[in-house]
This record gives sequence, C-alpha cells and structure tokens, in this order.
Amino acid sequence: MRVVSADLWEPAPGQVLTWDVTPGVGLAPAAAPITFNQRNHLLGARGGEPSVWITAAFDVDGPVDPEVLETAFRELVARCPGLGVEAVRGPLDRAGGVGGTDRAGGIGLVRHDPARLVWQRHDGPVTRTVEDTREHLVAELGRRCAPFGYPAFLPAAISRPDRSTIVLGMDHLHTDAWSTAVVVDDLAGLYTQRARRGAADPVVATAAPAAAGLVASAAPAANGPAGPPAEPKLVSADDPRLATWHGFLRDHGWALPTFPLSLGTPDGERVPQRTVVRSLADAATADAVAVRAAAAGASTSAAVLATFARAVADLGGPTVLETLLPVHTRTDEAARGSVGWHTTTVPLRIEVDTPVEVGPWAAPDTRDGAGTVTDLALAATGKALRAARELSAVPLEQVLGTLPRALRLPRVDIFQVSYLDYRRLPGHPAAAGRRAHHVSAATWADDLQVWVSRTDDGVAVRARMPRTPTAVGTIDALLDRWAARLADLAPA
Repeated sequence: MRVVSADLWEPAPGQVLTWDVTPGVGLAPAAAPITFNQRNHLLGARGGEPSVWITAAFDVDGPVDPEVLETAFRELVARCPGLGVEAVRGPLDRAGGVGGTDRAGGIGLVRHDPARLVWQRHDGPVTRTVEDTREHLVAELGRRCAPFGYPAFLPAAISRPDRSTIVLGMDHLHTDAWSTAVVVDDLAGLYTQRARRGAADPVVATAAPAAAGLVASAAPAANGPAGPPAEPKLVSADDPRLATWHGFLRDHGWALPTFPLSLGTPDGERVPQRTVVRSLADAATADAVAVRAAAAGASTSAAVLATFARAVADLGGPTVLETLLPVHTRTDEAARGSVGWHTTTVPLRIEVDTPVEVGPWAAPDTRDGAGTVTDLALAATGKALRAARELSAVPLEQVLGTLPRALRLPRVDIFQVSYLDYRRLPGHPAAAGRRAHHVSAATWADDLQVWVSRTDDGVAVRARMPRTPTAVGTIDALLDRWAARLADLAPA
C-alpha cells in the first residue's frame, strides 16, 4: 500500500467514470448511533473545516466493465452498513426519531437502506495528462465526499485499454487507514470475480452473503457478532489509566502537545499543507532493525518512534518527546475485516536520554559524536509504547469530560505519529500487484503529522506540515536524520 496525499497522487489519464448515488423514495432512514470520532469530525466540518477524505485506489487489468464495476460497488455498499450512513444537521425529523442526534452539537447520523439506493453512472472526460486526471478527480472527491448529505463517498474509475484504476473516495466519517486496505482487497475481489463470470443481478443487502472478512458499520448493533469493535466502556473514576491521561494533559497546562521545533506558523494561523513521502529504511534495514528491537524486548514500531525522538533531539528538540499516537481498536479476528473509523488516540512520552548500555551490535554514531539509540533506549521505548496502548481502553469522551478545566487547543492540527504494519492487514500479498494507494485530501496545516508504513519494501513515511520555508528546512533535515538513526540500529 502506497500512502500519499492528493497533491502527490499521480493517476494515469484515461476515461473517467463516476457514479451518483441517491436515496430512494419511500422508507425514511433510521437514526444511527454516532461515535466520538465522528462527532468531533462533524463538529469541525460544521465549523468550516475543509473536507477530509480518504481514497482507496487500485489497478485492474484491461478496460473497466462499467456494469460489472457498478455491481461490485453496489455489493460493497450493501455489505458495509457504514457506507449507508448520512450525517445530518439539526433535529432528525425525517428519521422519525433522534436516536442518533448529538443534542449538544445539533448533529446526528441516519442510515439508508442500501436496497433503495439509486445509482447513475456518468461518463466523464477522457483526460490526457496525470495533472488533468488528478485535478478532475480531486475536485470530484472534494465535492462528493463532504461529510454532510448523502452520499459522503465517490465511486469512480479511470478506464484504459491495458490497465485501469478503480477509485472509492470516502469522507473520514466512513473510514480509517486500516479500513482503506480492507476496501481495496474486498472491492478488487468483488470486481475481478464478477468480471470473470459477467455481471450478476443487482445485489440485495439482505440476500448477499458477506464477502470474506467484510462487515462494516459505525453501529455495532447492525452487524451482530462479526461487527466492528465496540466503543470502549467507561472506566472507574479511580482507574490509574484515567489518572495517567489527566497527568499528561496537566503537565501540558491542560493542552495537547505540539511539535517542539518551529514550523514557521504562529499559533492560530494555518497555511496550505506540504506533503513529503519518502523511504526511511529499505527492506534489509527494516528487517535488521526488527531483529535488534525484538532482542531488546521491543517492536519495530518502538524502534521507529525511538529514532524519531532522537532525530528531533539532534535538531535541538527536547530530550523527552511528547506526542499523540493513533491506535486501532480492533482487538479480535472478527474485527480485522471491519470498515469504519475504528481508532482512538493515546499519549506517549519517549525519553531520549535513557541511560545507555552498549550491546554487542550497537554501532557508534560517527556523524556528529552524539549518543546512538542503544538497546536500553529501545527497551524503554517499547515499555512506554505498551503502556500507552493500554490507555486506549479509556474512552476519550470520558478523559475530556472529567478534566478539571477545559482542554486548550493551541493548534488546529494534532501533533501525532502513526505507525501501521500493512503486512498484517487483509490483502497485503496482492497490494503491490494492484498498485494499491491510500490517498488523503490535501488541505491546510499548522502542525506536523506523520504516518509511518511498514511493507515488504521496508519503512516509509508520509509527513504533513505547513508549507513554510521554516517547515521545509526543518522537516527535510528531520527526515534525513531519522533515516540515519534507523540505519544506525541495523547490525553491520
């Protein structure tokens, strides 16, 4: 899976196809539950934040068969109740109830019956360049994947004589990074299987058996035992994990942490984002880092985080890096194939100046004489990471609702470092052959956000930051230093 942003996406030109999907007349949609992530996302959108969409894109052989692809899209939506959800403002009169309403925010969700959806295909332009193709699709994604109204997704394709690209853009309301990989795998399977035997009759949601691993919704009750992970339950007021969350925020003056190096944007000011996608370690280096991390009782993700913190310190940052870490909430095999926004966020402290003990393969750092990340540092980061992940059991709503004072948000963006090992996700063996892409919208930025991907090719990063001269110089130097620190971990 290649993780990029819209400004770096390079879709080859061809015949662009899109589909409009509209709710049918008759039965009113039913009220649906709303999660913490969804509510915050919708409140931001209602306040004027730009559309935040995520697109699953992959290639198939030959020109697109529009009828077969439409059938595959229909079947995917029928099997993903979350894609039938619509975000609405104000009272849910037309839903016949207020079960999904957030009374404080005046927003809510309703769910449409997929069997009553009306699909209409549009044969768009034949693009001639990558730039024209990207511009057209990004405009369509921005228009169609806004969270309010239905649908908040865009089925599309770029048909070519030899090899075509299938696209499903979704507002963040419906998906996360893990889910995007699931969508690629299942939609590719649905299309190729139907293409081999020809388009079948339209799929009815109640009649089709679930595709392998594909059950999805924002509402656990809609899916039965194989549904998505349930929202975490409230913990007791004296739970030490809740106290840890409070202590982290108290130490920051009841505010979220921000990236400690200057990015050239004053608090309260946002500028167009800049995206950087690059390799941090090739496959051999990543494998060697994994071996060393395991010997220290840590994971590859701990090694990535430890070297990131060390690289920040190398550039003048603090000796204790504090950030937020997105973690998925899929805890059992049944939830692995779920599609939705199934993540939470935990606080993480990484101590750079952990007392060192040089291991048998600890290579000295010959670049600037600074201490290298050694086995004890890896072990300490591994322990901190395991402790941080335990905090995912505390609902974020409870954390914020029990603070002694209101949380301060010095910036709109949240300084976070995400890590996802795509080798463990559904469809990974076929992802490279499909040229699978996770494409995110490019909007505005005022802080650094980092997504790290582990694949068979090694470790790669997508970094999102403000497009300022200061941020360009700082983050480019940081990524260089980070890659060097990872290389230092690999045994000679």
